[in-house]
Amino acid sequence: MILRVILKNFLSFNDEVQFDMFPNMKRTTLSNHITMLDGKLPVLKMAAVYGANGAGKSNLLKGINFLKAIATNKNFLNGDSVGRYVFALKEDAGDEPIELAIEFATKSGIPFIYSVEIAKTGITFETLQVSGLGAEENKNIFTRKDGAVEYSIAPSAEVNKMVLGWIEKNPFASLLTINNDMPVLADANIDIAQKWFDDELTIIGLHSFNPALIGIFRNDENINKFASELFKAIDLGIDGVKVETENFEDWISTHDVSNLPVDKLRKMHSGVLSEVVDFRNTRDISVEDGVQKISQMMFRQFGENGFSKEMDIQAQSDGTVRLLSLVPAFYAAMQSGKTVAIDELDHSIHPHLVRKLVRYFSSHETNGQLIFTTHQTCLLNQDFLRTDEVWMVEKKNGSSRMYSLNDFKIHNTINIENGYMEGRYGAIPFIGELNM
Repeated sequence: MILRVILKNFLSFNDEVQFDMFPNMKRTTLSNHITMLDGKLPVLKMAAVYGANGAGKSNLLKGINFLKAIATNKNFLNGDSVGRYVFALKEDAGDEPIELAIEFATKSGIPFIYSVEIAKTGITFETLQVSGLGAEENKNIFTRKDGAVEYSIAPSAEVNKMVLGWIEKNPFASLLTINNDMPVLADANIDIAQKWFDDELTIIGLHSFNPALIGIFRNDENINKFASELFKAIDLGIDGVKVETENFEDWISTHDVSNLPVDKLRKMHSGVLSEVVDFRNTRDISVEDGVQKISQMMFRQFGENGFSKEMDIQAQSDGTVRLLSLVPAFYAAMQSGKTVAIDELDHSIHPHLVRKLVRYFSSHETNGQLIFTTHQTCLLNQDFLRTDEVWMVEKKNGSSRMYSLNDFKIHNTINIENGYMEGRYGAIPFIGELNM
């Protein structure tokens, strides 16, 4: 789970900003929105980020995604691409390094702090520490600075020489990725921290698309059950979700296949081909034990007088398809304790459904986290969100700043939505007069 994120000189964040998941324990409402890390440290399991269009909400999630990418992919950055992430609206843009830091706790219970500074020439500073969570000193795992590395578990001189050579050859690559190339660093904490970025952190962008969605549902019956339960809980008019699979030859004998390259598909010997129409996973064609199979998702829906029918994904609304794409991430957060960050949670989804979705997540016991950006003011209700779960982003002179609604003295009876729309808390668009 994420504890805090710090960004500086990154995209629209010029000055240092901090986002954190620490609750105000003086607030007693919605106490079920808090989980205890190691039984000691209270951490919020949900946060909503508000702000005007262009204020920088999505850039927080891009910062988290940047950290995930640099910690898992040694080829993510290079000299040409790093400039795209620097705050650009100043004369000396690019002269100062990007500075990013994240404090997080893995499912194994170990808390880490990872910090990195990146200049035009590569990574100038990088450190991984075991966090003392404010109660103890942080413990260094490695610190890389100006081409040298200090370790808590020092490698042999030969291994250290290999590491320094690797850094020189890969100046934009995180030391977290070196064991992917050559497993030379013996400290297990390095692999544990990297696996958190790789396996326990999911970021879903506004236009994210998962071409493996049918395969995910087909191969995991628990996700099917979870989706059916979720759709019932938020009253979507869908009683069940399943993947229907047939032999390819049987299927083409009963369907119009004039728009499919049947001859080429018959020559498939392995792998999976996915058909996508209007950003919808319509069909998967796979080969199992030498036999071609075709799979598609079906939704049981009810009509008049209890009549029900199974309908395919092309018959579903954009909102239903968006919800469907979020199901694996919600499942991972609620059932596997993963951290999920979603840009524009409310995209194509009715406000009432968004509220039910948020309540559904918060009402279940989980060590997972849900962090999302949104414009839906209907969630600004102290029956749905605590004030310490609400973050605001606004821009001044091209630079974004971020602050928590917890910074304001708000009684638990105050209507937050009305106050926000009236501009009491900032982070709303300024609309001037339009003269025709």
